[in-house]
Amino acid sequence: MDPDAIPDVIEENPKHRQTLLRRVAVYVPSAAVATALFVYALTALPQSLIMVIVVAIFTIPLDMEAVSAVRDLSAQPVVTEGRIDRKWSKARFAFFGRVHYLMVNRKLFEVGAVAGLELQLGDQVRVEHWPHSHILISVARLTAAPPR
Repeated sequence: MDPDAIPDVIEENPKHRQTLLRRVAVYVPSAAVATALFVYALTALPQSLIMVIVVAIFTIPLDMEAVSAVRDLSAQPVVTEGRIDRKWSKARFAFFGRVHYLMVNRKLFEVGAVAGLELQLGDQVRVEHWPHSHILISVARLTAAPPR
């Protein structure tokens, strides 16, 4: 690639820091409540075995998201460059809207509809994002994939 070439910015999120703060505000209290409920269920074992399983199904992902968002508060954004290895979209919760995903260098990113439709498998991209939560800052196409 020509180092002087200007990348084709497909998507940009200028309010990425607010998105990170919003994620912290949602996930940290939710994770704290779920973890407290999980600990309470553990203290009542063996009578609460089903409750432990059900609460654990929600607690583990909430805690993971909360920790990744909190770790990003003290981190700096990073850049990942590579080819789009995988691309797919699926319906959101209760079939309201669609969400688009890109996998670049074994890292998963959620992108908007325009980027999801514009970018193709094999495109060389530069993704600027937060390192732990993978909140997107910008996606730029460096080179297009060769036609199939």
